Amino acid sequence: MADQNFSPTPQDDKPEAVSLTETSTAIRKLDNFWYHYKWPVIVTVFFAAVLVIGVVQFFTRPQYDSFITIATHYRMNSAEYADFEALITNVLPEDFDGNGEKSINIIIYQYYSEEEIEEARAEYARPNEYGETDRFQINLQYNSTEYKNFNDHTITGETSVYIISPALYQRLLENDRLMPLAELYPDGELPEGARSDGVGINLKSTDFYRYNAAAQVIPDTAILCLHRPTVGGRSSNKTTYEHEKEFFRAIADYQVIE
Repeated sequence: MADQNFSPTPQDDKPEAVSLTETSTAIRKLDNFWYHYKWPVIVTVFFAAVLVIGVVQFFTRPQYDSFITIATHYRMNSAEYADFEALITNVLPEDFDGNGEKSINIIIYQYYSEEEIEEARAEYARPNEYGETDRFQINLQYNSTEYKNFNDHTITGETSVYIISPALYQRLLENDRLMPLAELYPDGELPEGARSDGVGINLKSTDFYRYNAAAQVIPDTAILCLHRPTVGGRSSNKTTYEHEKEFFRAIADYQVIE
C-alpha cells in the first residue's frame, strides 16, 4: 500500500513572489518620491495642461479682419445670420490681415429697453382679424444679462463698429464713448442718415439697409455708430482702428446706383 503521507517535491516548494519595490532601488525611490510629492506633481501637471490648452487655443482660434456688434431687441435666426454674414463680408473693404480671405466676427446681443417692452406689449394686445389677442412675455433675467454682457463687451475694445438700438446708443452717447462723424468725414460731407447729434447714422436711411434684404431683419430703428478706441483690445492698435474706420465708412457710404 502506498504511503498516504504526502511529501512535497522540490518543484512544489516554490518561494513567494517578492514586491518589485523591495527588489528594485529605482522603483523604491520612485515610490518614495510619489508618496512625498504626489499632490505637488498633480497640481503642476494640471496647470501645465491648462497652459498647453490655452496656447493651442490661442494659436488655432479663428482670425478675423474685423468685428461688428449688433444689439437690438431682435435676434437673427441661423439662416438670417448666414445671409447677413455673406452681405457684411462682401461690404468689408479688403482682406486686412492678408490671409487670402475676408472674414468678420458678428457678435449679437438681444436686449429690450423698457420702452420697447411696453411697445411690444401694446402690439401683442391688439386684436387680430379674428378678434384674438396674445400676451407678450419676456425673460427679464435674460434681458438683464444681455444688457450686462453688451456693456462688458464695449469695454474690451474688441469691436468698434456697432449697430444698436436707440436706448443702447443713448447710453454710449451720454458717456462720450462714440466717435463724432466729423472726425470720420473731415470735409464736412456727412453720409445720408447722419443724426442731428453728429455721431450716429440711422441705419434705415442707408443704401446698405434699403437695398439689402439681409440687412432688413435688423429693426429699422437701429443706429450705426463707431466706438472710440479703448486702452486695450483691438481698437487700441492704431492700424487696426484705422481699418475699423474704413469698415464703418464702407457701410455708411454704401451706394446703389439706379
